[in-house]
Amino acid sequence: MKKLVRAQAGVRLERIDHLAARQKRAVCFKLSTHRNAPERLIADEQEAQRAFAREVAASLEDKVVQGLIASGYFDH
Repeated sequence: MKKLVRAQAGVRLERIDHLAARQKRAVCFKLSTHRNAPERLIADEQEAQRAFAREVAASLEDKVVQGLIASGYFDH
């Protein structure tokens, strides 16, 4: 099951709950962006939050993302 944790400047952080081996629940976080960067899966929530903040900062400096924000495609 996916749940949006945060979204800003075209960056999304989603919590993914799934069943791992032997029916134990496992949680990871998916970080995705409109910049030319691959999606990342991160196991630790605090690291995921830090990675989100770094990616938002980088996205706000990206000319393409700035154009998308200016056109109203998404909020900053």
